[in-house]
Amino acid sequence: MEETKELVKTDQYGDITVFVSGDRKLRVFLTVHDIGQNHKSFHKFLLHEDMKAILSKFCIVQITVPGQEEGAETLPNDYKFPTMQEMGTEVIPQVLAALGCKTKDVVGLGVGAGANILCRYAMKTAYDVLGLCLLECSAESAGFLEWGQEKIASLQLNMKGMNPTSESYLIWHHYGNAKHHKLAEVHAFHDNLYKTMNPRNLACFVETYMARTNFIDKLKTMKCRVLMVTGSRSAHMKDVERTYSAMDRQNSEILKLDGGDVMDDNPEKLAESMLFFLQGLGLVASVVSRKISRGSSFTGSFSQ
Repeated sequence: MEETKELVKTDQYGDITVFVSGDRKLRVFLTVHDIGQNHKSFHKFLLHEDMKAILSKFCIVQITVPGQEEGAETLPNDYKFPTMQEMGTEVIPQVLAALGCKTKDVVGLGVGAGANILCRYAMKTAYDVLGLCLLECSAESAGFLEWGQEKIASLQLNMKGMNPTSESYLIWHHYGNAKHHKLAEVHAFHDNLYKTMNPRNLACFVETYMARTNFIDKLKTMKCRVLMVTGSRSAHMKDVERTYSAMDRQNSEILKLDGGDVMDDNPEKLAESMLFFLQGLGLVASVVSRKISRGSSFTGSFSQ
């Protein structure tokens, strides 16, 4: 994927690293990543054969949460790390405006913390967002167990740098009960954590996600269509189900796929689901599902 790296100056949060691909006159396809990751976590899925025809219709904008880019320098001690709410309601609008991209009818793809941020953006901008595909999204504040795990992980990251305790938590966060069946992927994730992620910056992001506010009672105010996605072995399936249950059924649906990390475990099914979702929004009408063109049928669990 040919992409251009941009540093966007913001009012309070310094330079935000953004990667842009495609014609900026096209509708924006916006991604926001999870804790322990950066924009590269989307690359394998976005480069999948089933996504190429879809993404050719968009300008792809991938926002990196401050300090999470590969080889990032440690953020200054006095740096004001944005809250989840500030990422969604202040950082994203400033970034899109600075890039000169179309800010109407945005389509978003977010995972975990990134999905939470996109929800906040959609509620703030109301009619600017056309649709969101949210993977492993929770609109609730962290429960006691999660809070404790994230607190320990962030403390260890600050005191020791990357370490087995924090790594173990992040692996569980991303792979859930499928981690023992994803040894190659877990090993690659391990290498990425130790070789490319700045542990102190990561601690800031983990702490921010840990301190996220609950907005589940506000979900019905979202005007855009939402596709919620979770994996059968995900650590967050129950959180996703509770979040979905609070949404307007006229504007939302939930998809459950096999595995823990659905982008990696089921890229074909996720891509096909996104195609149908986008076509339901009146987009990418000319794109034909490769499975349908081959005479195959979709298998998955949709609910409304």
